[in-house]
Amino acid sequence: MKKNILAVCDTEQEFTCHLTDYLGQLAGSDSFPFEVQVFTDSRALEEFCGKNRAAFLLLTQEVYREALDWEDDSWKMARLLILEEEGEAPPGLERVNKYQSMDNIVRKIMEIAADAGILPPATVGERSGNVHFIGIYTPVSRCLQTTFSFTLGQLLARRHKVLYLNFESYSGLARMLQREFSTDLSDLIYFLHNGDDRFPYRLEGMVQKVNGLAFIPPVFSCMDLQRIEAEEWLRLFEELDISGSYEYVLLDLSEAVQGLFDILRLCTRVYTITRDDGFAAAKQEQYEELLRCLDCEDILRKTRKFRLPLFRQLPAGLENLTHSELAALVQEIIREDWKDA
Repeated sequence: MKKNILAVCDTEQEFTCHLTDYLGQLAGSDSFPFEVQVFTDSRALEEFCGKNRAAFLLLTQEVYREALDWEDDSWKMARLLILEEEGEAPPGLERVNKYQSMDNIVRKIMEIAADAGILPPATVGERSGNVHFIGIYTPVSRCLQTTFSFTLGQLLARRHKVLYLNFESYSGLARMLQREFSTDLSDLIYFLHNGDDRFPYRLEGMVQKVNGLAFIPPVFSCMDLQRIEAEEWLRLFEELDISGSYEYVLLDLSEAVQGLFDILRLCTRVYTITRDDGFAAAKQEQYEELLRCLDCEDILRKTRKFRLPLFRQLPAGLENLTHSELAALVQEIIREDWKDA
């Protein structure tokens, strides 16, 4: 299927080269639904738009002002995103800060394109069975579960495509990463629930990254998280498998998610962090007893339990975890459990 055209114009050649390289890599992927055309001269863009129909334009404020004087105004039919540099972009137009990560710019493009309905339907496939779902769950609180999960994800992401999903009632990721999230995991569930056939593009439009590790912002409201049914989570995981976008999907789980045991059952491996104190041991024992009562011994068989040592110091920022004492331990787990990783 022929892709829609995304035309980019910026007179700053260094930025344009960087953007061209980045978009060029994406253009070869099925999850990026645009043919990319890049210009550094607004007159060349004008000529191109006179002969071709661009579905999406990514322009600097300067180029946009010049385009307003073009004789042929057919370019106005395209969706428009302004690369904002200095000062305010023209009112009423979508804009994105030019001097930020390319991931953020692409995410904004995908968000606008999906809302405008200019993306082709995603290819309907079958489950590949090639995705490793890794569950991280412990019934014991305050045991560095998310710290471990984020470290594992970033280390795996050095060589593989990895997606991290957090299912805590209060993840704190926005503050820890010093980011603002305009969408979260509940929005992705909403699109699935309403039969949106552009799931891979919606996914691409929500994904953020830390050191190559992709993640979707966690559900902000614990009430929203608790309302999402088990069948909806399982459908999400099925779509992730069908999309083939990731080799590993890390599920940082909690009791707040419906269908917890069903989710653990689909995982290739489950990691459970234990502690030595009396209450922690009692909780772990009760959890394992419940699994046996519910005929979920298969979860126990795929579970690796371990205790983390006391660390002298862990980095304050999640993006620095791969340079910590914890990283050495996690790397050893990867070598033992994921020999191809």
